[in-house]
Amino acid sequence: MYFTFELKNMSFSGETLYIQDQLSLIYKPHNTNAGVGILIGAYTELDTICETSEVVHISGLNPKNTWITQRLIIPEAKPGRIYAHFSSPAIKGTGVSYDRTWSTYYDYEKQYICMGNYQTSESDDCVEFANGMIAVLSGVKLVSVWSKIREVKTA
Repeated sequence: MYFTFELKNMSFSGETLYIQDQLSLIYKPHNTNAGVGILIGAYTELDTICETSEVVHISGLNPKNTWITQRLIIPEAKPGRIYAHFSSPAIKGTGVSYDRTWSTYYDYEKQYICMGNYQTSESDDCVEFANGMIAVLSGVKLVSVWSKIREVKTA
């Protein structure tokens, strides 16, 4: 699997919520066209539209007690779209593993999480693909996903 992007002036609405009683992340409003989950970390996934392979947001279990406290430097990103390129056709309702070893880093002051490598380089491409959500690519490899979060007690 590899990833590509398209920079495009876009306006985003919505936000990533961390639901405390479910230990999970969800993007509201959730894109109902998302049908394939690409697993990053243990149980968090990139929600992807089957027909277009566009990654639209993240969701899934991600217990806060596993997060690593880290002072994060939020990458400067340009708005656009992220596309996942699968080795075989994506099937709606399935999950595909990308990198299950990713840890989640958390900056309490900035209310940002980073899944994957929190150290970016000048040669990385940083694309905001949903409100407050950034994908960092090194060539065609996805190296991290960042998200501004808002904690809520219940859904």
